[in-house]
Amino acid sequence: MTLVVQPGISPAVSVGADAAALAAGEASLRVYELAGDVLSLGRYHLLPSAPSGTRVLLHRRHSGGRATAFGDGFIGLALTLPHRSALVSAEPLALAPAQVMNRCVRGILEALKAAGVAAFYPGRDFITVDRRPIGLVSFEVGPTGALLFEAILANRRDFGLLPALLDEVDREGIVAAEMLAAEDTTSLARLGRALSLDDVATLVRCGYEQGFGLSFDVAPAPAPAPVDEGRWLEQRSVRPHLDRRGTTRTQLGHLEARFALDGAQIAELMLAGDFIANSPAIEALERELSGCVARSPAIDEVVQRVFAQPENFVLGIGPLETIGETILRGVPT
Repeated sequence: MTLVVQPGISPAVSVGADAAALAAGEASLRVYELAGDVLSLGRYHLLPSAPSGTRVLLHRRHSGGRATAFGDGFIGLALTLPHRSALVSAEPLALAPAQVMNRCVRGILEALKAAGVAAFYPGRDFITVDRRPIGLVSFEVGPTGALLFEAILANRRDFGLLPALLDEVDREGIVAAEMLAAEDTTSLARLGRALSLDDVATLVRCGYEQGFGLSFDVAPAPAPAPVDEGRWLEQRSVRPHLDRRGTTRTQLGHLEARFALDGAQIAELMLAGDFIANSPAIEALERELSGCVARSPAIDEVVQRVFAQPENFVLGIGPLETIGETILRGVPT
Protein backbone atom coordinates (compact mmCIF):
# COMPACT_ATOMS: atom_id res chain seq x y z
CA MET A 1 0.00 0.00 0.00
CA THR A 2 1.43 3.40 -0.92
CA LEU A 3 1.64 6.48 1.30
CA VAL A 4 1.84 9.89 -0.34
CA VAL A 5 2.40 13.16 1.54
CA GLN A 6 1.58 16.43 -0.25
CA PRO A 7 2.08 19.84 1.42
CA GLY A 8 0.52 23.04 0.12
CA ILE A 9 -1.25 21.79 -3.01
CA SER A 10 -4.18 23.34 -4.88
CA PRO A 11 -7.76 22.02 -4.82
CA ALA A 12 -7.47 21.07 -8.50
CA VAL A 13 -4.37 18.96 -7.88
CA SER A 14 -6.09 17.23 -4.96
CA VAL A 15 -9.23 16.44 -6.96
CA GLY A 16 -7.07 15.12 -9.80
CA ALA A 17 -5.08 12.93 -7.42
CA ASP A 18 -8.26 11.37 -6.07
CA ALA A 19 -9.67 10.89 -9.58
CA ALA A 20 -6.51 9.03 -10.58
CA ALA A 21 -6.60 6.90 -7.43
CA LEU A 22 -10.26 5.97 -7.94
CA ALA A 23 -9.59 5.05 -11.57
CA ALA A 24 -6.63 2.85 -10.57
CA GLY A 25 -8.59 1.23 -7.73
CA GLU A 26 -5.40 0.43 -5.84
CA ALA A 27 -4.81 0.71 -2.10
CA SER A 28 -3.23 4.05 -1.20
CA LEU A 29 -3.24 6.69 1.53
CA ARG A 30 -2.69 10.35 0.72
CA VAL A 31 -2.09 12.89 3.50
CA TYR A 32 -2.08 16.49 2.30
CA GLU A 33 -2.61 20.17 2.91
CA LEU A 34 -4.44 22.63 0.68
CA ALA A 35 -2.87 26.09 0.47
CA GLY A 36 -4.88 29.21 1.27
CA ASP A 37 -8.39 29.68 2.62
CA VAL A 38 -10.65 27.02 1.11
CA LEU A 39 -14.38 26.30 1.23
CA SER A 40 -14.77 22.56 0.69
CA LEU A 41 -18.09 21.57 -0.86
CA GLY A 42 -19.49 18.07 -0.86
CA ARG A 43 -20.06 16.49 -4.25
CA TYR A 44 -23.75 17.37 -4.26
CA HIS A 45 -23.74 20.99 -3.11
CA LEU A 46 -24.88 23.73 -5.45
CA LEU A 47 -22.01 25.96 -6.48
CA PRO A 48 -22.17 29.42 -4.87
CA SER A 49 -21.76 32.44 -7.13
CA ALA A 50 -18.52 33.71 -5.61
CA PRO A 51 -17.70 37.36 -6.42
CA SER A 52 -14.65 37.98 -8.57
CA GLY A 53 -11.42 38.64 -6.73
CA THR A 54 -12.33 36.68 -3.61
CA ARG A 55 -9.41 35.24 -1.66
CA VAL A 56 -11.34 32.07 -0.80
CA LEU A 57 -10.79 29.07 -3.06
CA LEU A 58 -13.56 26.59 -3.84
CA HIS A 59 -13.01 22.85 -3.61
CA ARG A 60 -15.52 20.15 -4.49
CA ARG A 61 -14.82 16.75 -2.97
CA HIS A 62 -15.47 13.45 -4.74
CA SER A 63 -17.55 12.43 -1.72
CA GLY A 64 -20.73 14.03 -0.44
CA GLY A 65 -21.49 15.42 2.99
CA ARG A 66 -21.38 18.87 4.51
CA ALA A 67 -19.67 22.02 3.32
CA THR A 68 -16.72 22.79 5.57
CA ALA A 69 -13.67 24.95 6.12
CA PHE A 70 -10.43 23.60 4.64
CA GLY A 71 -7.04 24.89 3.51
CA ASP A 72 -4.38 26.42 5.76
CA GLY A 73 -4.59 24.98 9.26
CA PHE A 74 -6.37 21.77 8.19
CA ILE A 75 -5.06 18.39 7.05
CA GLY A 76 -6.75 16.18 4.49
CA LEU A 77 -6.63 12.41 4.26
CA ALA A 78 -7.70 10.31 1.28
CA LEU A 79 -7.78 6.53 1.65
CA THR A 80 -8.40 4.64 -1.59
CA LEU A 81 -9.20 0.93 -1.61
CA PRO A 82 -10.28 -1.56 -4.30
CA HIS A 83 -13.77 -1.76 -2.79
CA ARG A 84 -15.75 -0.54 0.19
CA SER A 85 -15.09 -3.59 2.40
CA ALA A 86 -11.40 -4.07 1.59
CA LEU A 87 -10.17 -3.26 5.10
CA VAL A 88 -11.98 -6.27 6.54
CA SER A 89 -12.97 -8.66 3.74
CA ALA A 90 -12.27 -9.76 0.19
CA GLU A 91 -16.02 -9.61 -0.47
CA PRO A 92 -16.86 -6.13 -1.83
CA LEU A 93 -20.32 -5.98 -0.25
CA ALA A 94 -19.41 -7.52 3.13
CA LEU A 95 -19.87 -4.15 4.82
CA ALA A 96 -23.19 -2.36 4.64
CA PRO A 97 -22.80 1.27 3.54
CA ALA A 98 -23.53 2.52 7.06
CA GLN A 99 -20.61 0.44 8.38
CA VAL A 100 -17.97 1.73 5.98
CA MET A 101 -16.95 4.93 7.76
CA ASN A 102 -16.99 3.18 11.13
CA ARG A 103 -14.20 0.92 9.85
CA CYS A 104 -12.28 3.46 7.79
CA VAL A 105 -12.13 6.05 10.57
CA ARG A 106 -10.42 3.68 13.01
CA GLY A 107 -6.91 4.35 11.70
CA ILE A 108 -7.46 8.06 12.30
CA LEU A 109 -8.83 7.49 15.79
CA GLU A 110 -5.76 5.42 16.63
CA ALA A 111 -3.55 8.19 15.28
CA LEU A 112 -5.26 10.81 17.42
CA LYS A 113 -5.03 8.55 20.46
CA ALA A 114 -1.29 8.22 19.92
CA ALA A 115 -1.10 12.02 19.77
CA GLY A 116 -2.80 12.26 23.16
CA VAL A 117 -6.24 13.21 21.83
CA ALA A 118 -9.27 11.26 23.07
CA ALA A 119 -11.29 11.42 19.87
CA PHE A 120 -14.57 9.61 19.23
CA TYR A 121 -16.58 8.73 16.15
CA PRO A 122 -20.25 9.01 17.18
CA GLY A 123 -21.51 8.03 13.74
CA ARG A 124 -22.62 10.03 10.71
CA ASP A 125 -19.83 12.36 9.54
CA PHE A 126 -17.97 13.96 12.45
CA ILE A 127 -15.00 12.94 14.58
CA THR A 128 -15.40 14.66 17.95
CA VAL A 129 -13.53 15.47 21.15
CA ASP A 130 -15.83 16.18 24.10
CA ARG A 131 -18.70 16.39 21.57
CA ARG A 132 -16.95 19.12 19.58
CA PRO A 133 -16.09 18.35 15.93
CA ILE A 134 -12.40 18.01 15.15
CA GLY A 135 -12.75 16.04 11.93
CA LEU A 136 -15.15 15.55 9.04
CA VAL A 137 -15.42 12.22 7.18
CA SER A 138 -17.21 11.03 4.05
CA PHE A 139 -16.79 8.52 1.24
CA GLU A 140 -17.46 7.80 -2.41
CA VAL A 141 -17.70 4.50 -4.28
CA GLY A 142 -17.04 4.99 -7.96
CA PRO A 143 -18.34 3.17 -11.05
CA THR A 144 -15.70 0.41 -10.76
CA GLY A 145 -16.53 -0.18 -7.08
CA ALA A 146 -13.35 1.49 -5.78
CA LEU A 147 -13.67 3.32 -2.45
CA LEU A 148 -12.44 6.80 -1.62
CA PHE A 149 -12.68 7.64 2.09
CA GLU A 150 -12.02 11.32 2.78
CA ALA A 151 -11.26 13.05 6.07
CA ILE A 152 -10.48 16.64 7.03
CA LEU A 153 -8.80 17.25 10.39
CA ALA A 154 -8.80 20.59 12.18
CA ASN A 155 -5.14 21.11 13.07
CA ARG A 156 -4.26 24.77 13.68
CA ARG A 157 -7.69 26.18 12.81
CA ASP A 158 -11.20 24.86 13.43
CA PHE A 159 -14.51 24.38 11.62
CA GLY A 160 -15.86 27.54 13.22
CA LEU A 161 -14.20 29.31 10.28
CA LEU A 162 -17.02 28.17 7.97
CA PRO A 163 -19.38 31.18 8.42
CA ALA A 164 -16.63 33.63 7.45
CA LEU A 165 -15.83 31.64 4.31
CA LEU A 166 -19.49 31.46 3.31
CA ASP A 167 -19.93 35.20 3.93
CA GLU A 168 -17.21 35.81 1.37
CA VAL A 169 -18.18 33.39 -1.40
CA ASP A 170 -21.90 32.70 -0.89
CA ARG A 171 -23.63 36.01 -0.24
CA GLU A 172 -26.81 34.69 -1.87
CA GLY A 173 -27.06 31.79 0.60
CA ILE A 174 -27.05 29.05 -2.03
CA VAL A 175 -25.20 26.60 0.23
CA ALA A 176 -27.50 25.74 3.15
CA ALA A 177 -24.83 24.88 5.72
CA GLU A 178 -25.02 24.27 9.44
CA MET A 179 -23.09 27.06 11.15
CA LEU A 180 -20.76 25.97 13.93
CA ALA A 181 -19.48 28.62 16.30
CA ALA A 182 -15.83 28.47 17.30
CA GLU A 183 -16.76 27.48 20.87
CA ASP A 184 -18.72 24.50 19.51
CA THR A 185 -15.71 23.10 17.64
CA THR A 186 -12.12 22.28 18.49
CA SER A 187 -8.74 21.68 16.88
CA LEU A 188 -5.48 19.97 17.66
CA ALA A 189 -3.94 23.37 18.41
CA ARG A 190 -6.68 24.27 20.89
CA LEU A 191 -6.01 20.95 22.61
CA GLY A 192 -2.28 21.72 22.74
CA ARG A 193 -1.55 18.96 20.21
CA ALA A 194 -0.90 20.75 16.88
CA LEU A 195 1.01 18.48 14.50
CA SER A 196 3.08 18.80 11.36
CA LEU A 197 1.89 17.20 8.15
CA ASP A 198 4.63 14.57 8.38
CA ASP A 199 3.68 13.79 11.98
CA VAL A 200 0.05 13.23 10.97
CA ALA A 201 1.12 11.01 8.08
CA THR A 202 3.29 8.90 10.40
CA LEU A 203 0.61 8.58 13.08
CA VAL A 204 -2.17 7.72 10.62
CA ARG A 205 0.06 5.21 8.89
CA CYS A 206 0.74 3.51 12.23
CA GLY A 207 -2.97 3.60 13.07
CA TYR A 208 -3.90 1.66 9.95
CA GLU A 209 -0.93 -0.69 10.29
CA GLN A 210 -1.86 -1.59 13.87
CA GLY A 211 -5.60 -1.69 13.32
CA PHE A 212 -5.73 -3.62 10.07
CA GLY A 213 -2.31 -5.20 9.58
CA LEU A 214 -1.51 -3.04 6.57
CA SER A 215 1.98 -2.11 5.43
CA PHE A 216 2.92 1.08 3.60
CA ASP A 217 5.62 2.15 1.18
CA VAL A 218 6.26 5.89 0.98
CA ALA A 219 5.98 6.99 -2.63
CA PRO A 220 6.19 10.25 -4.58
CA ALA A 221 2.90 11.75 -5.62
CA PRO A 222 1.73 10.23 -8.90
CA ALA A 223 0.60 12.49 -11.70
CA PRO A 224 -2.95 13.65 -11.01
CA ALA A 225 -5.65 12.89 -13.54
CA PRO A 226 -6.40 15.88 -15.76
CA VAL A 227 -9.39 17.74 -14.34
CA ASP A 228 -11.31 20.63 -15.86
CA GLU A 229 -11.65 22.48 -12.56
CA GLY A 230 -14.41 24.81 -13.74
CA ARG A 231 -16.50 21.97 -15.10
CA TRP A 232 -15.92 19.90 -11.95
CA LEU A 233 -17.07 22.74 -9.71
CA GLU A 234 -20.06 23.57 -11.90
CA GLN A 235 -21.46 20.03 -12.09
CA ARG A 236 -24.00 21.09 -9.45
CA SER A 237 -25.02 24.69 -10.02
CA VAL A 238 -28.22 26.69 -10.14
CA ARG A 239 -30.05 26.05 -13.43
CA PRO A 240 -32.79 28.61 -14.10
CA HIS A 241 -34.93 26.18 -16.10
CA LEU A 242 -35.24 23.95 -13.01
CA ASP A 243 -37.87 26.28 -11.59
CA ARG A 244 -39.45 23.97 -9.00
CA ARG A 245 -37.77 23.48 -5.63
CA GLY A 246 -38.40 21.31 -2.59
CA THR A 247 -36.25 21.11 0.55
CA THR A 248 -36.10 18.91 3.63
CA ARG A 249 -34.08 19.27 6.79
CA THR A 250 -32.06 16.05 7.23
CA GLN A 251 -29.61 14.36 9.59
CA LEU A 252 -26.58 16.04 8.00
CA GLY A 253 -28.18 19.31 6.96
CA HIS A 254 -30.48 19.64 3.95
CA LEU A 255 -31.73 17.73 0.95
CA GLU A 256 -32.88 19.83 -1.99
CA ALA A 257 -34.65 18.83 -5.19
CA ARG A 258 -34.60 21.24 -8.12
CA PHE A 259 -36.64 20.18 -11.11
CA ALA A 260 -38.82 21.15 -14.04
CA LEU A 261 -42.28 19.80 -14.78
CA ASP A 262 -43.79 18.87 -18.12
CA GLY A 263 -47.47 18.62 -17.30
CA ALA A 264 -47.80 15.95 -14.63
CA GLN A 265 -44.31 14.53 -15.25
CA ILE A 266 -40.85 15.45 -13.99
CA ALA A 267 -38.99 16.69 -17.07
CA GLU A 268 -35.57 17.01 -15.41
CA LEU A 269 -34.34 16.78 -11.83
CA MET A 270 -31.22 17.56 -9.82
CA LEU A 271 -30.68 16.58 -6.19
CA ALA A 272 -28.42 18.72 -4.03
CA GLY A 273 -27.36 19.05 -0.42
CA ASP A 274 -25.47 17.37 2.39
CA PHE A 275 -26.10 13.68 1.71
CA ILE A 276 -23.49 10.95 1.19
CA ALA A 277 -24.05 8.56 -1.71
CA ASN A 278 -22.23 6.68 -4.42
CA SER A 279 -22.26 8.92 -7.46
CA PRO A 280 -23.45 6.22 -9.91
CA ALA A 281 -26.62 5.81 -7.81
CA ILE A 282 -27.41 9.53 -7.89
CA GLU A 283 -26.78 9.68 -11.63
CA ALA A 284 -29.12 6.71 -12.16
CA LEU A 285 -31.77 8.16 -9.85
CA GLU A 286 -31.83 11.55 -11.53
CA ARG A 287 -31.96 9.91 -14.96
CA GLU A 288 -34.78 7.52 -14.07
CA LEU A 289 -36.87 10.16 -12.32
CA SER A 290 -36.87 12.25 -15.48
CA GLY A 291 -40.15 11.33 -17.17
CA CYS A 292 -41.64 9.96 -13.95
CA VAL A 293 -45.10 11.12 -12.88
CA ALA A 294 -44.70 13.63 -10.04
CA ARG A 295 -46.72 11.62 -7.55
CA SER A 296 -45.66 9.70 -4.47
CA PRO A 297 -46.21 6.09 -5.61
CA ALA A 298 -44.39 6.56 -8.92
CA ILE A 299 -41.45 8.45 -7.39
CA ASP A 300 -41.06 5.99 -4.52
CA GLU A 301 -41.07 3.06 -6.94
CA VAL A 302 -38.15 4.55 -8.87
CA VAL A 303 -36.23 5.36 -5.68
CA GLN A 304 -36.72 1.87 -4.28
CA ARG A 305 -35.67 0.27 -7.56
CA VAL A 306 -32.42 2.24 -7.77
CA PHE A 307 -31.42 1.59 -4.17
CA ALA A 308 -32.43 -2.07 -4.29
CA GLN A 309 -29.12 -2.58 -6.10
CA PRO A 310 -26.73 -3.67 -3.31
CA GLU A 311 -23.91 -1.43 -4.50
CA ASN A 312 -26.07 1.71 -4.24
CA PHE A 313 -26.60 3.78 -1.12
CA VAL A 314 -27.56 7.19 0.21
CA LEU A 315 -26.79 8.18 3.80
CA GLY A 316 -27.71 11.15 5.94
CA ILE A 317 -31.30 11.69 4.78
CA GLY A 318 -33.18 9.15 6.88
CA PRO A 319 -35.65 6.83 5.11
CA LEU A 320 -35.62 6.65 1.32
CA GLU A 321 -39.13 8.13 1.25
CA THR A 322 -37.50 11.46 2.16
CA ILE A 323 -36.47 11.84 -1.48
CA GLY A 324 -40.04 11.65 -2.76
CA GLU A 325 -41.32 13.87 0.03
CA THR A 326 -38.71 16.49 -0.86
CA ILE A 327 -39.65 16.46 -4.54
CA LEU A 328 -43.35 16.73 -3.78
CA ARG A 329 -42.76 19.85 -1.67
CA GLY A 330 -41.88 21.57 -4.92
CA VAL A 331 -44.94 20.37 -6.87
CA PRO A 332 -47.73 22.95 -7.04
CA THR A 333 -50.96 21.89 -5.36
